[in-house]
This record gives sequence, structure tokens and C-alpha cells, in this order.
Amino acid sequence: MKTVWVEGATGKAGKRVTAALAAAGVAVRAASRHPGAPAANVTPVPFDWADESTWAGSVAGADALFLKGLDVLEDAASMITRLIATAPHAEHVVLMSAFGVDKAPATAPRARVEQAVRESGRNWTILRPNWLMQNFDEDDAVYARAIRDDDELYAGSGSHRAAFVDTRDVADAAVAVLTTDGHHRRGYDLTGPRSLTFAEVADTLSAASGRTIRHVDADPETHRAHFARSGRPDAWSEHMMELFAFVRADVFDGVTADVQRLTGRAPRSLEDYAREAFAPTPAASIT
Repeated sequence: MKTVWVEGATGKAGKRVTAALAAAGVAVRAASRHPGAPAANVTPVPFDWADESTWAGSVAGADALFLKGLDVLEDAASMITRLIATAPHAEHVVLMSAFGVDKAPATAPRARVEQAVRESGRNWTILRPNWLMQNFDEDDAVYARAIRDDDELYAGSGSHRAAFVDTRDVADAAVAVLTTDGHHRRGYDLTGPRSLTFAEVADTLSAASGRTIRHVDADPETHRAHFARSGRPDAWSEHMMELFAFVRADVFDGVTADVQRLTGRAPRSLEDYAREAFAPTPAASIT
């Protein structure tokens, strides 16, 4: 049985990649700082980017690596290179990068991470998902807390658009490139079926939840303060500000057929996602 090591296996994307691989009969080494419970085809293993003593044991025996990448660290590329070197039996590296990175300057951290994977000496595939839908209900620092607590979707985006993609489609795409042939030295741009403004997102979440969720088209100062309240490092807040600058530059306003090409079916729509993630609970509907 093929064994795939999955980084960030308890996170938004990683937990779904882990589940989808396990359901496909692939043995998974589910790597995380806080490993979850064992399950069929899933072996949780401790892993911490900040503690290299965890690396070799975590990737031991892996035939392939699924890497989520590192967003804000300047030495991310060298860390990726060192990690791959600790997995001598891993013949295939799949990197979950981000939509548009292939068009970024070569000096950008994520572009350098992609280059490190391409130069690793292993077979490689790069997945570049657009903005993840699950940020709206699972990532408190980005959107979820303000949506849940204040019915506000913070996004300094104007009328610019993004083709949001469901993490389940990212996971199914990952399974495809890890279990079928023809994906080595290839990159795929993963998007939902259409591009939307953040105001349209707020309207969709409102319709699904029965609440009025308002798009807050925040100016840069207000938006930066919103991210700072998350308690995450300043470098992360600046990273998010850069991403929204890319939104306003229309970097994420593109729809591709790569989910369909890899999975054999159309990607899930934001309406599909919202009906599941934002449906009111029975108790909420009574009140």
C-alpha cells in the first residue's frame, strides 16, 4: 500500500486531504503539532516546522509527501528543501501552493517554495487553489469570528472578485494527483465554478443562514487592525494585507477547469458550501 505523509493534517485542507486519501485506501501519516486520533488507514504523527527533531520520524516510510507550504517565513524555501531531504524514500512531492503564485516575482516567498519543490530532485506536482471557502466558517482570524459574532464579512476588496474553491475539491484533486499517473512536473489551478465579489459572498451566506451578513469593505487601516485583533504575528497580518492587494489587482478573478479535469466532476459552488456550513440549527430557527 502506498503511504502518503500529509502536513497540517488537522487543518482546513489537510484534514480533508487525509480523509479523502484514507477513503481511497491510501495509508496516511497524518502530521501535525497536535496529532489527532488514529483511524482506518490513518497514523497520526507529531510534526512541527519549528522543531527539526520531529521531521525524520514523521516522514519515515513515506512514498509521497503532501506539503501545505509556509506562508510568511523568509526561509520557507530552505526549510522545504531540508524536509524533503529527510524523506529519502518519497518519490513524489505534492505542494499545495496558492492561485497566482506562478505569476508572482521569483523572489516572493511562495514562488521560492515552488522553485524549491521543482528543484528537489523528486517527481513533483503543484496545486494552486484559489481562496478557500472554509475560511468563512473555520478560520476565526480571517473571517469566521466576525461573521459568527458580528454578522460582518471583513474584506477590503471593493467590487473585485475571487473564484472561491471548496477544500473538499482541493482534497479530491490531491487524491487524483497522488494516485493516478500523468501529473508529474505539472501545476494545476483549482477554482470554484464562478468568480464572485465579497459582497456576493455575504449575500450567499445571508441567504443560507437566515441572517443578514454584511460585507465590510474595510479601508487598509481598518482592515489591518481587524487582522491584528486575531493575535497572530504581525508578519501574518501583513501577509493578509498583501493578499487583499492581490484581490484588488484581480489576481484571483479567474475560473479554470482543473477541478473537473482532475476529479471528473464540476467543483462545488459557494451556494453548495453555504447550505451545509451556514444552515441555521433547529434551535436557532425556533428563536
